[in-house]
Amino acid sequence: MALLLTMPVAGTTAQEFEPERFDAMSGERSGRVGGVTLGRPLWKAKWGFNANLEPAAAENLRAFFARLRGGQRAFLTHDRSRAFPAAYPGGFGGMVKAGGGAFTGACSGWSQAIDANGDAAITLSGLPANFALSLNDYIGLKWDAAGSSAGSYDRRALARVVVATVGSGAGVASAIVEPPIDTLVVPAGAVAYLDTPACRMKLLSGESSLGALGTMMKIEGGTISAIEDLRP
Repeated sequence: MALLLTMPVAGTTAQEFEPERFDAMSGERSGRVGGVTLGRPLWKAKWGFNANLEPAAAENLRAFFARLRGGQRAFLTHDRSRAFPAAYPGGFGGMVKAGGGAFTGACSGWSQAIDANGDAAITLSGLPANFALSLNDYIGLKWDAAGSSAGSYDRRALARVVVATVGSGAGVASAIVEPPIDTLVVPAGAVAYLDTPACRMKLLSGESSLGALGTMMKIEGGTISAIEDLRP
């Protein structure tokens, strides 16, 4: 199994975390504008770091940056603004699934359907009764790559809720998401989860740099940019 790092969270002062679309548009003489998708959307992120980062956090960030070896190694990260659904900002402690048993964030099942408008709806089961999914909450999917140890979850996919919903008393909820999950990549047996849904990414070296290390052993700011590394 290839090394998969986790990005440090300390010192982040600004963030961009949005899907990067690969589309083309063309105009017609009639005035109509057409569009076509050239490839699946990928999550792209950019983080700015505190110009007065504490020494311990600076050491962690420098080491993480070096271990990535530019864009050679992948890492896991998440949207710093939404580690848990907005209705449950402190996590799921004490919550119980509708069918019984503690709810830790992992769902017992998931499926995706595309409607007539092309919108993708993910249905989750094994939730607490009347579970709320708010705008911009995340649904994560994780699975093991071929040849990886069971439970390593070194493959990830991510979708964001764009239409809020409340689940049923039976612990089932369906939400429209963007971007749709690519079911040619994500296996049906992947685990859907809501506790810190993460994305597998690789560094964009040309857009990333760390500031100088000052005399107080603090990094003078910096930027990390990355794009999703989605693979079976």
